[in-house]
Amino acid sequence: MAGVELHMSIIESPLTRPIIEGRAEVEGARVDAHAALSVNTNSMEMLDLKFDVAEMSLATFTKAREQGVPLVALPLFTGRRFLHSGVSVASGSAIRDPADLRGHRVGLPQFWMTSSVWHRLILRQVYGVAQNEVHWVTTARERMGSLGLPPEAKLDASGRNAQALLLAGEVDAVMAAGGAGAARGEGGGEPDDRVVPIFHDPIAAQRAYYEGTGIFPIMHLIAMKEELATSEPELVGHLCDAFRRGKEMALEEAMSDPSDRPIPGLGESETRALFGDDPWPYGIGPNRTVLELFLNDALDQGLTDRKLGVEELFPAQLPASYR
Repeated sequence: MAGVELHMSIIESPLTRPIIEGRAEVEGARVDAHAALSVNTNSMEMLDLKFDVAEMSLATFTKAREQGVPLVALPLFTGRRFLHSGVSVASGSAIRDPADLRGHRVGLPQFWMTSSVWHRLILRQVYGVAQNEVHWVTTARERMGSLGLPPEAKLDASGRNAQALLLAGEVDAVMAAGGAGAARGEGGGEPDDRVVPIFHDPIAAQRAYYEGTGIFPIMHLIAMKEELATSEPELVGHLCDAFRRGKEMALEEAMSDPSDRPIPGLGESETRALFGDDPWPYGIGPNRTVLELFLNDALDQGLTDRKLGVEELFPAQLPASYR
């Protein structure tokens, strides 16, 4: 496989920066890697096989795999996030807890984006509110044209984001992607005192969720062209090794920056006590429980038409050390 040329598009983060910068090299390959503009763009372009290797949304990849798009995943989970900071309501709302969302209208950027799937999973898993007990309003078309909306969801085609719908009184809450400014929804919007997080202490809420479930939600993974994995089987392991080395280079940086830790704002010693020295494990084994939970709920929610097994996502060429 000497001299394989790889066109790669990756979301820049401490874990992936060594790959993008070429400090973590892929053995036997010449890599043209660039920082992607967004996982949304990356995922849509990878559906058209634009890149040899790219970071994708877990939900989009899962549906693409089920539909036979010739892509396979590598068990490199470069994007993980808790969703609690993405849930917001209007100031003065009587909604005090996610359990109160039953029967209410909730705005989402896209129904089938990974964060939205996780929001609904957690809503049912922790708070007992089923998907069909909420009226969902989305603000952007889905990435895959074959994905329709269930009866309990509708698209608002006005061009407004979820925060605008909340301020207009057309939804009662917003579930966005999480992270800083998450309540503003995909596409932005300025901070507004009229919009408040439903969790008054998101750090405590995220910690409690992890302590209670052991789940650190996977948002993104690395995918590659299936034909490339078949024609260059050694490349699968070399890619995994390169990303692992890149992560090892970046772990101290990621753990030392409060904004990069799994629970932003949680102290470093508390983070290590809760997650261990590597909160972002690669390989199927350490992530099987999270993946099985997601795939089970993907079927229950209607993202997939059948239950995908964890191994179906990954290539047969995957080395034993990553299984």
